Amino acid sequence: MATCNGALTLPKVLAAYARLEHPGEAWKLFVVNDGSTDGTGAILAGFAAALPLTVIDQDRKGKNAALNAALAVALANPGCQLLVFTDDDATPEPDWLMRLADCARAQPGYAIFGGAIYPDWAVAPPDWVLNKVPLGITYAVTTAASGPVFPGLVWGANMAVRRAVFDAGHRFNASIGPSAGAYAMGSETEFNRRVSEAGFKSWFCAEAKTGHHIRASQLAPEFILQRAYKFGRGARAQETGSSQARLFDVPRWTLSKYAHEMLAALKARLAGDQERLFAARWELHYLRGYFFQAWKAKGQPRVMLTSCSGELGGMEMRMAQEARLLAAAGARVVVATPPFRGFERFADALHGGRIAVGIFDPPQFGEQWQWRRFNKLRASLTGTWQMRRHRPDLVHVAFCWTTYGASALWLAHRCGIPTVISVHNAFPKKTFSAWHDRLFREAFTSVKGIYAVSDSAMDHFVAIFGKYIGPATRLQVIPNSVDIGRFIPSPARRDAARARLGLPRDALVLGSVARLSPQKRPDALIDLFARLRQTYPDLYLVLAGTGPLEQQLRDQVAALGLDGAVIFAGFVGDVEMMLPAFDLHFLLSRNEGFGISTIEAMACGVPVVGTDVPGTADILRGSEGGMLVPLDDADLTHDQVSRLLADPARRAAMAIKARQEMESTYSAEILKGRIDAFYQGLLT
Repeated sequence: MATCNGALTLPKVLAAYARLEHPGEAWKLFVVNDGSTDGTGAILAGFAAALPLTVIDQDRKGKNAALNAALAVALANPGCQLLVFTDDDATPEPDWLMRLADCARAQPGYAIFGGAIYPDWAVAPPDWVLNKVPLGITYAVTTAASGPVFPGLVWGANMAVRRAVFDAGHRFNASIGPSAGAYAMGSETEFNRRVSEAGFKSWFCAEAKTGHHIRASQLAPEFILQRAYKFGRGARAQETGSSQARLFDVPRWTLSKYAHEMLAALKARLAGDQERLFAARWELHYLRGYFFQAWKAKGQPRVMLTSCSGELGGMEMRMAQEARLLAAAGARVVVATPPFRGFERFADALHGGRIAVGIFDPPQFGEQWQWRRFNKLRASLTGTWQMRRHRPDLVHVAFCWTTYGASALWLAHRCGIPTVISVHNAFPKKTFSAWHDRLFREAFTSVKGIYAVSDSAMDHFVAIFGKYIGPATRLQVIPNSVDIGRFIPSPARRDAARARLGLPRDALVLGSVARLSPQKRPDALIDLFARLRQTYPDLYLVLAGTGPLEQQLRDQVAALGLDGAVIFAGFVGDVEMMLPAFDLHFLLSRNEGFGISTIEAMACGVPVVGTDVPGTADILRGSEGGMLVPLDDADLTHDQVSRLLADPARRAAMAIKARQEMESTYSAEILKGRIDAFYQGLLT
């Protein structure tokens, strides 16, 4: 709960908390005192003995910033799995918390839970308020039947959210909602819609009830019209882009609507129809708020993320994650790349996070040698236009390989747009031609910052491009992260995944989540598995992923007589449900930028085995949750893995350490802090 000058309603609300029926498990109340000056602090202190209360004091920063501050404290406790949100003027029924907890236990497939909010009128409202005012958005009143619900009907005075949502990196948008001045309403609606579109489902619990106190002053027409204005701002703030025809940076239909309501207001005034006049004024205030927010947004920094991708993989998922973090920090973000295998899934995931997606596919002259001069001319004519139409203030170019991203980097420089680079692999040493030398000398003059996903990736990049990097360029290593709420050790998931795959419950199972491509060397893993099965005849191997080697690998399995022992699982969207089925996870790549599947497996409490190559070595060197094996020594690799399979106690200890290392080093919250620090001062 966040409160600012809530002394009028807090005593009644906190007294109701003291009467709550026990929800069946421990609970704590976090209240953020957001710069109150009316004695709120003394009221909170008076309830310290009656409630499991923690008070967090901060200068006035706004409701959502306050809620995010409370989250930072609450999530530090790994036992905190359900977070309930309410307001300082919402009085709960005695069974409220118990009802929400019961609902969360009964609906494990849902992550957002809303309860009923009824009006607690200080005085009886006049009929015109009940008849003409939208009570829901004006007074945060909502009700629905118990069951799945549109997330927009889950409101902040009565809602619960599973920890997994926040472990995935979601937070409240501090640019929306109550703050020190005028503000855009709809913060919880924006949060719930964004989270829902990212795959977390909403459920309404009609039995969990709170009463929202409505003061007499809130029945005044001026207050109601101001709420309409704020919700108009909130509606615009939640938009991520539209193909609708626009004029003055707003959809044309809104201007037509405004003219229509102006005429309706004039007619109502002339006719003396006060109710119709008020309805028109409400619409006009809503539209004015919408227009204000649209024009205010022009001052928000625009960031374009692009790459030269070939298929959906770890780099692309990291780009999507970063786009969400930047958007949550207040930037206007577009992810624009050439089409690639898996682009539709990629775009759907971004749209789910309310991130704009576009195509940016200029002719390649930095990546492709043939026709480079002609392609550069074409790109100068068409690529600059493609980039400028997104109107970025900063372009982020993700490099998946040595020169793959060079064209976009040069085009941003040509457009006069500053850039940052992210490095997603440890590139081999390369000597550039005079053509590339000139290209990079020009392009790097616009580069303000570079980060790499591992120390090895940064070292290799600097060794290749160091002479082009300016002395003021920001350099940072920002490893990938894992959602430690989504990827968890789970005996239940282990049993379910094995049943789904047709694996014996007590068998030894090796697994690999990776593209079936030469870089990942799945053929070497199959050869290793064939040798290990001579010692462990009940051993199984699961390959989760697709790629160009799939048919060749199936032929290899058949030739080795391993049909039935090797399972090709294909692309797995809910990989967190499969990983716990493995006793060991393998990534035997010949080179790696980082290896996201390695940390995902470790978060699930699965010991990992990886080749001693840059990227993987950055994760596993010194780790007690994994083991490095040589790239080019199949015999030694076999011996090391065989000894590990023979030692269940060692594997169990590694599983515990693997999870601990992920929690302390690779959580989404840690990534957010590193990303924020990297962009500090670059987004202006």
